[in-house]
Amino acid sequence: MDLLIILTYVAFAWAVFKIFRIPVNKWTVPTAALGGVFLIGALILLMNYNHPYTSLAQKAVIAIPVTPQVTGVVSDVTQKQDIRIKKGEILFRLERTRYQARVERIQADLMTAIHNVHVLKGQMDEAIANTSHVSAERDRLFKEYQRYLMGSQAKVNPFSERDIDNARQDFLAQDALVKSSVAEQAQIKSQLDSVVNGEQSQVVSLRAQLSEALYNLEQTVVRAPSNGYVTQVLIRPGSYAAALPLRPVMIFIPEQKRQIIAQFRQNSLLRLKAGDEAEVVFNALPGRIFSGRLTRILPVVPGGAYQAQGTLQSLSVVSGSDGVLAIIELDPDSEVDALPDGIFAQVAVYSDHFAHVSVMRKVLLRMTSWLHYLYLDH
Repeated sequence: MDLLIILTYVAFAWAVFKIFRIPVNKWTVPTAALGGVFLIGALILLMNYNHPYTSLAQKAVIAIPVTPQVTGVVSDVTQKQDIRIKKGEILFRLERTRYQARVERIQADLMTAIHNVHVLKGQMDEAIANTSHVSAERDRLFKEYQRYLMGSQAKVNPFSERDIDNARQDFLAQDALVKSSVAEQAQIKSQLDSVVNGEQSQVVSLRAQLSEALYNLEQTVVRAPSNGYVTQVLIRPGSYAAALPLRPVMIFIPEQKRQIIAQFRQNSLLRLKAGDEAEVVFNALPGRIFSGRLTRILPVVPGGAYQAQGTLQSLSVVSGSDGVLAIIELDPDSEVDALPDGIFAQVAVYSDHFAHVSVMRKVLLRMTSWLHYLYLDH
């Protein structure tokens, strides 16, 4: 862009020499050259400092990598590639036989567990009744045994030692049955008392497993997370899709406000403020100028971001990573919306300082846009 200013001045000086027939000699040529150096130098410094420009800008868009939550073989893929789709539309399906079978198996186990709870309640009632029965029989035999003992202590013992021993053994045997029945009753009660949120623990566990199985079954159908489109769909029926975050199978581009990300020199930071007027030109649209606003400056420089590693970290010296990133929001325009996401652009921001010099920047930006007709590399 500085070259355009110099060439413009050279053309203007040549026209002045020709129109006014100024003689070319050792005084006029150095005067024009030195005057151009001071004039152009001052204008370039004022313009570059107060109205920053960058050729490093891009129509940025946030992409969502699509990774299935479950693993399986792809059975069906959407045909709507690079076409707007609505939230919830199917992107692809996975074979669901294995996940359906697990749901049905857990459902069967759950029904069995619920039935077992009713069986346990019946067994509990039966155990209580049995305990009452054997306890009554034990009490009767105890009284019988006591009667034999009291008879043995009389002057005339009507019972033999054998009768007394049999009565004692019958009582002890019945007492053992009572203890066994009480233990069985306690065991059944402990199973019934293992309750979580009002339900038997095994039933709760199976319900949780069923919820997880139903969720996994539902995840065999992968849907659009929002309105947008998918691009470069490379999977086909028969492809294997794994639930690995590092292996997405599809890229989804959600609908979003179209923004321009521009990278400026660090010495432009004092003249970049949110709300400043901005203009953008695209390589793909020669001769067109698009207006917008600088919305914010990102609070970090890409080259200054570090992550914990197994080695000592040194300063980043990667070329092109030291610029300040700014976000430009363009005014609504159908031509901009029709451009492919990720396309490159050039941006100029106009501050309130030396506003009259911004006319030069605007003229130069339009000249840059016209040069795009020539397929020049920048």
